[in-house]
Amino acid sequence: MYKYLIAFFLTAFAMALPAFSQGTSKTGPMSLASHPADYPAPPKSSNSLFFIQRNKNKHTIVYDAKLKNGQLDASNPIDNYWLRYYSTGTVRKELGWAEKKFAYGYHSKKDGTGKGCSITLTAYDKRKISLKLDEKGQPIATMTINGKTCRLNYIWVFADDSGTWPKVFHIDLHGTELASGKKQTERINND
Repeated sequence: MYKYLIAFFLTAFAMALPAFSQGTSKTGPMSLASHPADYPAPPKSSNSLFFIQRNKNKHTIVYDAKLKNGQLDASNPIDNYWLRYYSTGTVRKELGWAEKKFAYGYHSKKDGTGKGCSITLTAYDKRKISLKLDEKGQPIATMTINGKTCRLNYIWVFADDSGTWPKVFHIDLHGTELASGKKQTERINND
């Protein structure tokens, strides 16, 4: 019996360890420069906007622009979905209702030009994302990062998923400054 109890605890520990591999509230968060080198970037397409990755695993939430007749689809401007990375390959999976409603969904509103949209993410609505077509007709998502207007490249979420509801410690916004092409990263702590 004692052998089985030890085996159970060792197995439980081994299963929980990956959730904390990027740091915990006790060991401290990752630095802004840190990003797991083995995390894949989703393939780029002409409609790619940005993606979200988390310290939990390599699965990625992708945000692509939806176009109709060469313009943003005003009623539903973003196609957001999972790319699940497995040892056997990559699988696209649609977001579930709860994932859209509470975590990875978005709200959109036409901007003043009528050609773009103002986007807020469901989980964090304090920072607006501007979605429009650039001078070449390609979709672009921009936001303010470190006080600079940047193309949003990706968002890194650092959370503890060990409870019934994830506790987000911080998010890191990664972008490219439009004026200079300089990389910008800003951390938003969940105080």
